[in-house]
Amino acid sequence: MGSKNWNQVRKTIGNIFVDLGKLSFGSLILGSVLRGGFDPFQTFIFGTILAIVLFIVGVLIIAKTKE
Repeated sequence: MGSKNWNQVRKTIGNIFVDLGKLSFGSLILGSVLRGGFDPFQTFIFGTILAIVLFIVGVLIIAKTKE
């Protein structure tokens, strides 16, 4: 596999991490508000931290691909 193929793979993985961040935000934060199954504050904190970590990892992978 050439360098171009690896860059495409890294970019795709980065985009997946960003999408996972979006999904975790939507499912954990908004879902807990609607259902109210767990403590809303703890779910909000956990969902926010998870989304931020996934966004950062995705953006870092995408940025490193362009180098």
